[in-house]
This record gives sequence, C-alpha cells and structure tokens, in this order.
Amino acid sequence: MLWIKKIHKWLSVFIGIQFLLWLLSGVYFNLMDHTKASGHTYRSHEHAVVNFDLQKFVEPKSVLTQQNPSVVLSTIELLGKPYYLLTHKKGLYRNFINHYSLVNAYSGETTEIDSAMANALASQSYSGPGEIIATTLLTSKVADFPKQYNPTWQINFNDEVNTSVYIEAGSGRVVGHSDDDKRLADIAFMLHFMDYASEGSFNNIQIILFAFFTLWLSLTGLIWTVDLGFRGQYQIKLFAKQRKVRLFDKHQKSMGDITLSSHSNLLDGLIEHDIALPSTCGGGGTCGRCKVMINPVTNTTSADHQHFSDKELQQGYRLACQHFSNDVKQMTLIDVTEAKKHALLLTSSTFVSPYIKELRFKVKGGAALSYKAGAFMRFFIPASKGCSVPMQLPEELKPHWHHIEKLDYEHLACTRSYSIATSADTTDELVFTIKIQSAPHHKVLPGVGSSYLCNLAPGQSVDAIGPFEEFFASENSNKTMVLVGAGSGMAPLKSLIEEQTALASKNGNPERNIYFFYGARKESDLLYADEFYHLANHNDHFHYFPTLSRADENWLGSTGYVQQMLELNLDSIDNLENIEFYLCGPSLLMTETIAMLTAKGVADSAITFDDFN
Repeated sequence: MLWIKKIHKWLSVFIGIQFLLWLLSGVYFNLMDHTKASGHTYRSHEHAVVNFDLQKFVEPKSVLTQQNPSVVLSTIELLGKPYYLLTHKKGLYRNFINHYSLVNAYSGETTEIDSAMANALASQSYSGPGEIIATTLLTSKVADFPKQYNPTWQINFNDEVNTSVYIEAGSGRVVGHSDDDKRLADIAFMLHFMDYASEGSFNNIQIILFAFFTLWLSLTGLIWTVDLGFRGQYQIKLFAKQRKVRLFDKHQKSMGDITLSSHSNLLDGLIEHDIALPSTCGGGGTCGRCKVMINPVTNTTSADHQHFSDKELQQGYRLACQHFSNDVKQMTLIDVTEAKKHALLLTSSTFVSPYIKELRFKVKGGAALSYKAGAFMRFFIPASKGCSVPMQLPEELKPHWHHIEKLDYEHLACTRSYSIATSADTTDELVFTIKIQSAPHHKVLPGVGSSYLCNLAPGQSVDAIGPFEEFFASENSNKTMVLVGAGSGMAPLKSLIEEQTALASKNGNPERNIYFFYGARKESDLLYADEFYHLANHNDHFHYFPTLSRADENWLGSTGYVQQMLELNLDSIDNLENIEFYLCGPSLLMTETIAMLTAKGVADSAITFDDFN
C-alpha cells in the first residue's frame, strides 16, 4: 500500500502542475490578439492578378521528358512570372518531405530559388517598415514552424517585433511569418498541448503518457479510498468491523481484551472503554503524547517519525491517534491518565470580551470533578451546522463583528481541547474562557470547536473527556511564580492564581508571590481586569501587569507586548533561581519569552508552558 500512496502523491503533483499550465495557457488564449499571435502583424495579403500569354508557354510534355519522373505538374506564379512546379516525390501534406523542380514556363529553364529570389519573395509577402538584415537557408528543422520538413529560406527583418519570413526553397511557397508575438503564442501552445518535443502537434507521446498517468492516478486514488474505508476512515457500515485487541500496561501485565471499532482510531476507541491516554492536541498527531506499542511491522506515519526515533519505531512505538484497530492484535499502553468521559451541561454563556466567552458547565449527575489547576478537557464536537458570527451577539459588541463576513457552514465531527479557568477548590462548575476563532475570508471555515461551544444555549449538553493534568504548579514549592499569558491563554493562569490563593487560605501556609503579566490588544480585551485589580489591591503577594499592544489614548497603563513588559521588570521581581515561570498563549509569545528567559540563564526546568495552538 505504501508504494501506491507514493505513486498517487507524485502523480498528483505532476498532473496538478500540468493542469495549472493548462489553466494559464487557456487564459492567455482568451486574452491574446489572434492576428498578432498568428504572426500576421506585417503579413501582406494583397495578391495581384497576372495574366499570362499561354501561347508562349513551353509544352508541359517536353518539360516532363527533360526532368526526373514527376507525379504532379502544376502552374504557379512567382514574382510576376509563370513557372511549372514539378513534384517528384509527394508527401502526405505539403509541409512533409517533397521533392520539387521549378521550371520557367516561358523558357523551359530550370530555376533554383537562391537568396536573392528568396529575399524578393519575402519582401513581396512583407508589409512592415523593416529591412532585410539576414537570409539563411535552413536544411534541418525550422524552429518557428516545427512541422516544416523541407529546406526553407529564413529572411529576417529589423522591425520592432523581429519578423521572420520563411520561403520554401524548392517551391517558393511562403511557409509563413513569425515574430515575437507568434513565438510567445507558440510557447503557450507548447504548454497547452504538451508539445515539449516541439513536434508541432498535439498528437504526441507526452499526451499519451499523460493519459496513462491520469488513469493511474484515478486507479491508485480508488485503491487508496477503498483501503481507507476498510481502515475505518469513513463512517460506512459496509466497511465497519469490530476487532478484539489485547491490552498490556507498560510493565507488560495483561489488562484484558477490549473490542474496538475500525471506525475509530486507537485513541478514540480506548476512550469508549474509559481508557484515556494523554493527548493535548486532541488527536492531531502534533503533541506526541498518546504513545503505544504495537506490531513493529505496522506502517508508520509522518507524525510517528516526528516523535519517535528509528530505534523506537523498530520496537513498535506508535501514536494511538494515527492508527486503527485493524493495525493491531495487541497493544501496550505506555501511559494512562485518570481522565474519564463526562456529559457536561451548560449553565451559563457570557461574553467577557468582544471575542471571548466564559462558558460554565456542570457534570451531569452532579458529581464535582477533582483536578489540579491548569488542567484541560477534550470536547467532542459533533457534526453540525454553524455560523461564523455568534448567533446571540449583544448589541454593544456588534460593532466589533462588522468586519467579519457572516458565513453559514457545515462541519464534520471533531475534538478540541480547552483549559479550565477555575480551581477545583473554588467552585463545582467547570469554567472555560474560549475565543471564537473567526474566519479571515469565506474560503476558510471559522474555528469549528469554539463556534460550536460558544453558540450553545444554557441547558444544552456536550461530551468531554478529562480533566487532563499536563500544566500545573510545582507542589511543595515556595518559589515566586511569574505567570505570562495573552488572549484566551488566561484560562489556566487564572486557575493557578485561584488555586494558590485558596491553598494559602485553606492550609494557613505563607502565600507565594505571584506576578501576573497579561497581554491584550485593547482595554476591552482584558479579561477579568476588575477581579485582578481588586486582588492586587488587597493582597500584597499578588502583582498584576496588564499590557496593551493597541492601546487608545485613554489607556494609562503599559503598552507594547507582554513579553517586553516581563523583560523590563524581570530584574526587580526576585533572583532568577527563585522564580518559576508559567506561560500560556500564542506561539509567538511563547517562543520569544522562552528565548529571552533562556538567554538570561533561566533553566528549562523552571519554565512550564501550555501552548494552546
């Protein structure tokens, strides 16, 4: 199957390039000036009628007896004089190889078309301002007229389009005119008809091969599609199969047998049995956390190669999200979390900024979940219809959405992960701050998960698995905490702040110093600003540094990027050895902040980050 995929991939590249060339050349054909493209810019179409005295003509019979055997004898006019044109060998078409003799019809003398006569014939056919600058006899293929196989005179004129007139050396026939416009059109024709060997014909080996390649592309695509169906990539009952898989833990202790559907990858299939592997990317193959060991001969994916060494791949290490049950008979689970699947009931949905909503859920059945601050849930987004603009948009926020094109769309089922924005010690609700990802234009769907969740109405429910604890504060540590975030990266950082405050109050322990650097574009984008200002004013251990990158003139606080504000204040916070850094936000924020901290000598172990991208 691997070689079929490779053939399909490279054929699609080749055929795709040719389709693009067809498109571009086709556009050119529709826009071009056909007179110029035919080389007739300076082609003279005047033909003077000459009356000859037939009584003076030499008898054709005597001409035929004096010349080599001929198959055709015809009378033609060249430069106002009559000639007999004898064809000794006749090709299928006149541009094919023909053997001619030219005889003066008055004198019976054989005439050779020399350069002087060729120049005269070319000048007669030419109506432009140029003068002859070169005359060449071509005895091989003519580049401007690749179908012309007979010896031909090329006469070049010094006009602005570099006209060349071609005169057939045997018959005096004007083969044609060519100039820069025609040569450009010839290139377009070559690309359009795949005449890369310059045969002057669309009936060439390249097109025949292209037809076979296209057939191969169709066949390999069909084979691949059927294979994906049997592997469970399509929800078609015809292809669905239930497979028994034996599970082992990382110590090779048997965990029993489970039945997995070929419709689901191993990661999702295990969830149906309340077995949750670590996964921060929701099954996209980017985080590399859902490690399992299966049969080493199982095909590898690009995601497998990205996260495992060659030695590990040979041992059978694979990502569960990249493989299906028909790939395995037994599977070793490297790491299993305590996360479970839950039905969550939405109790509240409120805008906390023009583009971010606070969603509050309760677990159906009333059981509160226990988790460390910074945990996240993985939501199962069902296939549904959506809209790029929130359906229930408050009047005061509508101006912020005027530039967003309203787009109704449909999306397939998927999963998305979102961090919990509260501490388990402060509420029995699961709170999320989710940014509604808008679409930049109508050809791109908006954020499927964020749009679906933020358009839910209170009382509706959605399934989610978790909590997953990947990002959390160090336990039994009194070091200063520096939190850096932006946008909806607020969620896990807010939960860390609530957790640390609650722990100090609950256990009577000294509070840890917390410095919270938060970035937003405008003041309206600052989440929970009043809450953090209040906490900073009433708690000497909490310090709040809001920073705006697009502040208006009324903003009195810090401006710029939050990572820059951190760098300005870093030396005044504490000794670097006594600081733990917690980061959550866009990739650029994360990359620049980590690079800055590393340059200042901060150890990797002191930097914890949650890249929600």
